Amino acid sequence: MNDRTLDRPWVLIAEREITTKLRDKTFIGSTLVMLIVVLAAVILPALLAGGSGPDKIAVIDDGGAAVVQRASKTQGGDGYEALRVADQAAAERAVTDTDASVALLPGPDGYVLVGKDKVGSETGVALRAAVAEVGMEKNAGAVKLTPEQLRAGTQVTEKILEPGPLPGYVSDFVNIGLALVFYMTALGFGMMIAQSVVQEKESRVVEILAASVPIRSLLWGKVLGNTVLALSQILVIAIASVIGLTATDQLDILSVVAPVAGWFVVFFVLGFVALAGLWAVAGSLATRQEDLGSTTLPGQMILMIPFFFAVFAGSEAREIASFIPIASSMSMPGRMLTEDVPLWQPLAAIGILLVATVLIIRLGARLYERTLLKTGRRLGYREALALEAG
Repeated sequence: MNDRTLDRPWVLIAEREITTKLRDKTFIGSTLVMLIVVLAAVILPALLAGGSGPDKIAVIDDGGAAVVQRASKTQGGDGYEALRVADQAAAERAVTDTDASVALLPGPDGYVLVGKDKVGSETGVALRAAVAEVGMEKNAGAVKLTPEQLRAGTQVTEKILEPGPLPGYVSDFVNIGLALVFYMTALGFGMMIAQSVVQEKESRVVEILAASVPIRSLLWGKVLGNTVLALSQILVIAIASVIGLTATDQLDILSVVAPVAGWFVVFFVLGFVALAGLWAVAGSLATRQEDLGSTTLPGQMILMIPFFFAVFAGSEAREIASFIPIASSMSMPGRMLTEDVPLWQPLAAIGILLVATVLIIRLGARLYERTLLKTGRRLGYREALALEAG
């Protein structure tokens, strides 16, 4: 310990918070579980989508094989694979034995799709479209038309008036992921802050600390230490996500998410600091671990309601939420991924959140000073405010 640390006791408290958590098996275990969940969420969908290989379609002639090849080409090159068999009976056995998903057999007016208990809608649509294309090209050749002449004027292209930076399903997934990271991290660390304060009160350690260090320094140290830990945990999660995206060849998602990452960190830090002060107050109001259910309820509601807005609300409601303090930490980064958000909006949201964070942390500090050494019974927020006013 040096003189500079003594001049800044909150640094000493922050170091104590960090080293205590890093030795906590529960904290380490929860971080490992979160890493496993993140890796599974990134890797498993890609493995399930691409690990089973192309669907096999049983055929008995070159015509059927040509149709399957056309359908496969439409699906990206490896969607379907023709399984050549000797005759119709062999094709039906391949379907019932699940060697093939369906069979494509010649019929009186084209082809017949044979399935075991049903024909998958995606497979049916792809094969019907391929049969139509191959059949029209064959018929066009009979009247001396080229495939290009046959298709003239039939191409349909798309024009998106308000394109998002990511495909819809990907942007929704990432939007939920960002909101969930903030929600889970703020809730997990918030409960740890409240529990730490109560443990110190129950063991009377807080009285020793308060005799050596200003109470506000205790609060600043807890907020700083847990903010550093939370950011470190998010960094580890981000590294795990990059590893998962690299392993599954999904780096195109990373190229879009990366520019928003800096904004997310700013919103996260401001929102987390404000909430950390409230969680510390929730701990100071309690005298036993059992009291935390009621004292932390407001903090849980402050987190839960914005989370549902960020994930499930419509675009207009989410836009409003992206300017409301705390809610903006979950809504604005997601909007920046899914919409074309003008620069002034995140800047304005950060300004509002910064002012709110300063006000919340100042109020939290006053309540913390006046309730930390109160023992004997649980205090309510109204009573704490009255103590502050007095």
